[in-house]
Amino acid sequence: MKRALPLLAVVLALALAGCFPPKPRTSPPTPPQGFDACAAPSSATMQNWWTFSPFTSIGVYVGGANRGCAQPNLTARWISLVEEYGWKLLPLWVGPQAPCTALSSVTKLPATESAAFTAGYNEGLAAATRLSSLGFGWLTPVYYDLEAYPKNAACTKAILAFDNGWTRGLNTRGYLAGLYSSLCSGIVDSAAGYPTATYKLNAIWIAAWNNTPNIFGFNTSTCPLSDSLWANHQRVHQFKGGHNETWGGVTINIDSNAVDGPTHPL
Repeated sequence: MKRALPLLAVVLALALAGCFPPKPRTSPPTPPQGFDACAAPSSATMQNWWTFSPFTSIGVYVGGANRGCAQPNLTARWISLVEEYGWKLLPLWVGPQAPCTALSSVTKLPATESAAFTAGYNEGLAAATRLSSLGFGWLTPVYYDLEAYPKNAACTKAILAFDNGWTRGLNTRGYLAGLYSSLCSGIVDSAAGYPTATYKLNAIWIAAWNNTPNIFGFNTSTCPLSDSLWANHQRVHQFKGGHNETWGGVTINIDSNAVDGPTHPL
């Protein structure tokens, strides 16, 4: 068995690296709809919303130093139940934020490239351990929640180094590495660094509140994101920020998403 591990590692690495070049595509006319909420709702609420709402996936905050809400409902049993109802899950990890973040009272990433890479790698391992404890198996995605930050050259270098470490840490453990961030900060920085990245992010979750559930079409002069990047079912788009929605008599404050990226189960 031990002799087979290197081969398995190579096969997995090739799959995660995307050896088959993705083809640019147009946005699906009606991409599946998802939502995320600060705290995972009860299983009863999830069953209710599955019956009455248009949503088929939910973003859940599984951990990280800067996670904002307690998660009393988020257990392996809850995950099993809601997936039995039919839900697909998008795990989120809220770790240290950009070294140049304007947010106060948050843990920050190191400003140097080498330290940022190490921090990303360690965050990836920690997220993988948490996913495993919740019963998520190989190729489960986890999206790093990197909130918007004021861009500068030094900060961008640190974020790109972090991306590399985060991806390596998760891929080493057999999980997919995603990034949630604002289109005009974390996403465009990661897009600019994608061609030369040693370990390429497996998916992105674009925060761009345009009230349109598009998957492609973000390549503007101010925030360039080429349609050719992360083009093979590797994108989620958060198109509407916090608002209340009521389905089946139950109200939750949510963000709305168009989902064409990896989920659990796929």
